[in-house]
Amino acid sequence: MRVFRAIVVAGLFLLLPHTVYAASYAALSSMDTQVAKAPDTAYPVVMVGELTAGYKADGARITIIRGGDYFVSAAAQAGGNTAGDVYLWMRVNGKDVPDSNSIQTIPVANYTAVLVATTQMTFKAGDVLELVYAATAPGLGLVAARPTGLPAVPSMIFSIFEL
Repeated sequence: MRVFRAIVVAGLFLLLPHTVYAASYAALSSMDTQVAKAPDTAYPVVMVGELTAGYKADGARITIIRGGDYFVSAAAQAGGNTAGDVYLWMRVNGKDVPDSNSIQTIPVANYTAVLVATTQMTFKAGDVLELVYAATAPGLGLVAARPTGLPAVPSMIFSIFEL
């Protein structure tokens, strides 16, 4: 949106154009349990949710409409029906982001823990961000729950906003 800012300089009244952007954010989540079918295989994290005009989402792919600096946060409920490790990392334009992987060890079956990946990233207009997970054993991954009488537990809670 274009607005004008008025300033007074040396007795002159000036109107200067100024661009104002509405807050740009996405708040996505998944109420689906998403577990590995094969060990050490990458799977995209499928999410749905609320988007402002700065993003498009299609399953696991989040397209950044306007380039800039962004804060990105992902919190997964990691677990499954066996022991092993669950990994979570980011991809941009189909390529793994270096040093973005995080790991959660699941020591026994039916154990869960929150696996968090948070960072600041610079995107170009049109870049596509994906969250990806893998596990060391089938049946491990991102686990959703619906406890009776309590709020639901999403398998993934994801937020991104422009800085």
